[in-house]
Amino acid sequence: MEAALIFLCSLLVPVAVADGSRSEPPVSPSPDYQSLRIGGLVFAVVLFTVGILLILSK
Repeated sequence: MEAALIFLCSLLVPVAVADGSRSEPPVSPSPDYQSLRIGGLVFAVVLFTVGILLILSK
């Protein structure tokens, strides 16, 4: 138990030591809507196929 607590506390050391001041805010990348659309369509097809397989399995 003590070893787990020491391990978890040691994970917080880099956060406590890190310098909080940044010279410039991070720049977020521009979204790639084409790949997001393709990924969404693939996800929808997979869910649709799983649904059909569940219906036919009974």
